[in-house]
Amino acid sequence: MAMLKQFSVRDCHQRSITALGFNTARREFLTGFEDGMIKWWDLDSGHLSQSAAEHSGMVTQILYWTETKLVFSSSNDGTLIVWTSGAVVLDKIRLRSPIFSIAINIRRQLFVCGFKNHLSVYPLDEQKTCGHVINLKKSSSDYQHTDIVSCIVSLDSQIYTVGYDRKFLIFDTYQTPDKTCLRVVHCNSRAHVAGITHLLLVRERESTRFLTGSFDQTVGVWSQDGQLIQRLQQFMGEITGMCYVPSLKIVWITSGSSQPLVLDPRSGDVISNFVDTFQDYDDSLQIKKLTCLPETNHVIGSTRNQMIVWKYHNAGCVTILHAKHPLECLSYTGKKLLLLFTGDSSGIVVKWKRNDLSPFTYSKESYNMEDTRPERRGLRSLLQKQVTEQNKRPQSRIQRPGTAGILRNGIILNNQRLPTTRTKFCGYTKSLFTDEMDLLVMATENGDIFLWEFDDSVTGPVHEDTFLLDDEQHLKILMKENSPNTEESGGLINKHLAGFTCKKVLAGHFKAVTALAVVGKEHGFSTVYLLSGGWDRRLCLWDLLTCTLIETFCRPELDNWSEQREIACDGVIMDMCYCPKRQEFAYSSSNGNIYIRHFGAVSSEMTLVDILRGHEAEVTSVVWHNLKDKWITGSEDGTIRIWSEEGAQCERILHTKGVVMCICIDQINGCMVAGVQDTIRVYDPESLLQVQSNVGHTDLIRSIVHIPEMKQYASISWDRTVRLWKAYYKANNPYSSNA
Repeated sequence: MAMLKQFSVRDCHQRSITALGFNTARREFLTGFEDGMIKWWDLDSGHLSQSAAEHSGMVTQILYWTETKLVFSSSNDGTLIVWTSGAVVLDKIRLRSPIFSIAINIRRQLFVCGFKNHLSVYPLDEQKTCGHVINLKKSSSDYQHTDIVSCIVSLDSQIYTVGYDRKFLIFDTYQTPDKTCLRVVHCNSRAHVAGITHLLLVRERESTRFLTGSFDQTVGVWSQDGQLIQRLQQFMGEITGMCYVPSLKIVWITSGSSQPLVLDPRSGDVISNFVDTFQDYDDSLQIKKLTCLPETNHVIGSTRNQMIVWKYHNAGCVTILHAKHPLECLSYTGKKLLLLFTGDSSGIVVKWKRNDLSPFTYSKESYNMEDTRPERRGLRSLLQKQVTEQNKRPQSRIQRPGTAGILRNGIILNNQRLPTTRTKFCGYTKSLFTDEMDLLVMATENGDIFLWEFDDSVTGPVHEDTFLLDDEQHLKILMKENSPNTEESGGLINKHLAGFTCKKVLAGHFKAVTALAVVGKEHGFSTVYLLSGGWDRRLCLWDLLTCTLIETFCRPELDNWSEQREIACDGVIMDMCYCPKRQEFAYSSSNGNIYIRHFGAVSSEMTLVDILRGHEAEVTSVVWHNLKDKWITGSEDGTIRIWSEEGAQCERILHTKGVVMCICIDQINGCMVAGVQDTIRVYDPESLLQVQSNVGHTDLIRSIVHIPEMKQYASISWDRTVRLWKAYYKANNPYSSNA
C-alpha cells in the first residue's frame, strides 16, 4: 500500500510549469505554463492529448468542477476560461484584474476568485442564462486582504483564504435575492512571519485540519476555527507545493529540497524515511508543485519543465524500517503494545515499537550481544574449550556467496551482502516470542539460544529514530484505552517500555540453531517447553521456566552409544513447528524430508509418526495450517506442498517459480504467505491461485509474520529492511468468525 512512481514526462514545454490540474472524467491531467499554454496529458500513459494557448499571461491555477465535468483555468492576464472535453472553450470571462487563485463552494454554488488586495465571489450559472458560467452582476467582494490572495479553500458554507500579506481569513457566506454576501468570522493577521503560499484542507473522519505553507520555511497546522495547533519548522526552503493523499492519510510537502517530505498530519511527524516512495528517488530533480487526484489515487508533481506521476498500489509497502545489517529473523508481540523484534547477522537484536499516534512510524532500540553477560545453562556450559570449526555456521546452497545471487527480472539478489569480519559473537538465525512468558527466544550461529526479557531495572539504550510521545504521556494514553484494570495494565505497559536484557543463555547445541518451537501451558502441560534443532542434527528440549535442559533426543533403537544415537535426521534441521491439536511436532531437513514426531518430555515419547517425502531440495519451512488442519512445507525446489492430515500423502503441489525462503499462515483468511526469493506471494488455500504479490525487497526474504491486530504482514530481508504490507482481504472468508 504505497505511492509508487508510474512514469515521468521530460521537457514537456520550453517555459516553466506554473499550474497543475486534472479531469478525472477523461482520466487526464493538465499543466499550465508561464506563457499561457495549457496541455492535456493521458493519465495512464503520459501521452500528450491536447494543447491550447488561449491565455496571454501566466496560468495561475487549474480547477476541475466535478458535477459538470468542466475545467476552469485562471491567469494573471485577468481572464477566466471554462473548458469542455477536447480542449474546447465553453466560456471566456474577462475579470480585468490578474487572478491568482480560484475555488468552488459546492454548498452555496459559488465561484471564488482571489485577486491582489481583494476576494470576490460569483454565483455559478451552468446554463449561462446570464451570458457566462458565473453571474458577474450578483458578485460580492471583500477587501480584508492587502496583498495577493494566494490560495482559497472551501469547506461547507465557509471560505478559507491566505495571502502574501500573512493573513489567514475565514469567511461565512449567505445569499439574498439580489446578491451574495461575505462576512469575516476569523482573521489572523500574522499567521506566518512571511507571505503565505499554500493552504491545504486535511479532512478525516475524526478531525478536520488546515495546513498553511509560507515563504518563512514553516508549515502551520490549524483547527477548523483557525486556531494554531502546531508549527512545523523542519524545512530547508520556502513551501512551494502541498497535497493531501486521502488513500494513505498523509501529506506531501515540497520546499526546495531534493525530494518531497511526507508528513503524517495526525501526529505532525515527518515519515519520509518510513515510506517506500522516495527510497530510490533521483536527487537531481527538485519537485516544486504537487496535486492529488483522489478519485484515481494519483499524485502529480512537477519540476520546472518535467512531470512525475505516482499511483497508489494496494500491495505496496506500508512502512519500511531500516537496519544496519542484513536481517535474519523476525518475531512480534501484540500484547498491549505492538513490538517487533529483529535479529541480524552481526548479533544485534532490535526492538521496534509502533507509535500509536502515527501508524507509519516506529521507535528503535538496539541491543548488542557483546553487551550481555548472561548466565549459561546446558551441556556446552560445562565445556572449557570450543573447537574453532564448531563455531562456523554451515551454509546451505542459497547461503553460499557463490550461489546466493539469483537473477530475477534484472535484480541480482544478495548483491548487498558485504563480507563481514569474524567477531567473538555470532549472528542470530531464528527467533520467536512467547506471550505466555513475555520472553524473546533468539537462536545463534554458534549453537547458543539467548533468552531476552523485559527488565524495568535496566535503563536500556538510547532510543534511535524516536518519533513517540514521551513515555509518561504514552503510558497514560494506553492505560486509558486498553485496560479496565488500570494498575495491572499500567505495570505491563511500563514493563514493555522499560529495558530489555538477556540474563540466560541455553547452550546445548554444537552448531547453528535454525529451528525453534514453543509448547506452552495452554496446550495442557505443567510448564513451558522449548524445542530446538539445528545444523548438528540434534533435538533439545528445554524447560523455559527453569531454563534447564530436560532432554536431548536419543534414538531408542540404538541402545549402545554411537555417533548416530543423538542424530534426529539424516540432514541438518532447517525449520520446526508444533501442532497443538495433534500434540505433534514436525521438523524439516536439508535432505528434502519432513519428520513428524509425537511430543513428549522424554525421548521414548518422541516416537516417529511419519516422514513426508517428495521435495527435491532443502525444505526451508514447515508450518501447521490450523484452519485446514494440514502440514504446509516450502522448499528450495520452488514448490509448496500441502500434506494430508492423516498419513504422509502430498495432496497438492504449488509451483512458485522461485526458491521458497519462508512461509506463514494468514490467521484470518487461511492464505499461505510465502517469501519466494525477494517477493511475497499470497496463495488462496482452496484454489492455490496467487491472490496478492508484494514487491519491494531487493534481496532474499528471511522471515514473514502475520500481524492480525494490524491486518498486516511483516517481512525482513538481507537488504537490511523490515517492511510491513497490507494483508490480503478475502471477501466471504469461510474461516472468519463473522462469515
